[in-house]
Amino acid sequence: MPTLKHHLDDHPERTEADAQSFWIIAKKLSLMTERERISSIRSGFAVTWLLTAKTAFDLDESAIASFADISVKTLRQRLKKATPLDPPASERFDRLAQLALLSETVFEARGVAEDWMAAPNDSLGGEVPFFLCKTELGGRQAYRVLRAIEWGTPV
Repeated sequence: MPTLKHHLDDHPERTEADAQSFWIIAKKLSLMTERERISSIRSGFAVTWLLTAKTAFDLDESAIASFADISVKTLRQRLKKATPLDPPASERFDRLAQLALLSETVFEARGVAEDWMAAPNDSLGGEVPFFLCKTELGGRQAYRVLRAIEWGTPV
């Protein structure tokens, strides 16, 4: 299984500006109507989503490729050619963006949200919320846990 890297000191090339790119794009996406989001998903999100998510959540190459459901070789080719993501991968990134923004709201701090998204969660059976966003059902589970945290209700 792909892994999340948690030691930012091991990655000096990760800059604050790079980490913020995901959040900026996610916020712009959240301001779109559902119709506009569906159209964007069908057209395919820009391949830069791969890089911004990789940086924001400190992922290794195999983890972001796995999330996009592509091989590392295909990831590299898409980045080189700037080929848009396919609709299923775009939908996963849309789901990820919405959950990440909710986590930022709930925890009132981006760094805490990034940590929550990237860490195994007991309330989710030890699953990592980031990877649960690969499926609609997994994304809904993570969403319910966040809402329970927000309202102080049992999970």
